[in-house]
Amino acid sequence: MKRIFLLGMALASVLMLPACGNSKKAAETAMAQTVQAWNAIKAQAVNIVPDDAKSIEDAIAATTAQLQGGDYKGALAAATSLGARVKELADALPEKTAQAQSAWAELAGSIPGSLATLDKKLKGLKAPAAGTPNAEQSPVVVFGHLKDGWNEAQAAAQGGRLAEAVSKGNDVRAGAVKLLTDLQAGS
Repeated sequence: MKRIFLLGMALASVLMLPACGNSKKAAETAMAQTVQAWNAIKAQAVNIVPDDAKSIEDAIAATTAQLQGGDYKGALAAATSLGARVKELADALPEKTAQAQSAWAELAGSIPGSLATLDKKLKGLKAPAAGTPNAEQSPVVVFGHLKDGWNEAQAAAQGGRLAEAVSKGNDVRAGAVKLLTDLQAGS
């Protein structure tokens, strides 16, 4: 009886080994295909949709850990799902790129004029002396920060980091609108 049980266990083990090997091979293949597809769009994704890119990077790391941990079934499912996400992102990137380029073009067309208007309104005003209470709220200081922010946005755009450029440009626009509103309310 004991012999039959041991023989049954040995037979089950032998039969399961090829299945594990097939599972492992399938998971590794799916993961390799997913990583290859991701690498093809990674640079553009990081510059256009950095949050989505980070999410995919994190998922790749988690799936790789699953694969290395021996959870081949789970890794295969995760790699397959991740491959679909990468494909969806790849399909959406041209539209998202066009949206980012359009948003940047609009900002690049409007912010320099707003900054020029602020510069004219602030002519003759001086920055407060160092150590002055609330110096950071001075219109001259705020305007300096806006110009710095716009320079950073332009540098990001020139570096191809459109998502960052648009985000910084929107911050500058909001700050410029607030400063113009504050100046008009104060005059």
